[in-house]
Amino acid sequence: MQEATVTMYLRQAWRDPRLAFDDFDSPIRMYAWYRIWIPDTFFREDLYSFVHDQTVFNKLMKLSSDGDVWYVIK
Repeated sequence: MQEATVTMYLRQAWRDPRLAFDDFDSPIRMYAWYRIWIPDTFFREDLYSFVHDQTVFNKLMKLSSDGDVWYVIK
């Protein structure tokens, strides 16, 4: 069995029509992301994984008027 170590920058995008709103000039940046449904992402056959300890919480969510969600974890 071979093993590999990976450090990644994870970006996810999906559409949730329940989050659609009247159009503004730009997307809304979300800092209260914990109140919105987020997909349960996992990696098959992962032996060990963790999120690095950070001094600053590195997550960002943008919400577009049509319900498009863009979620970033550094």
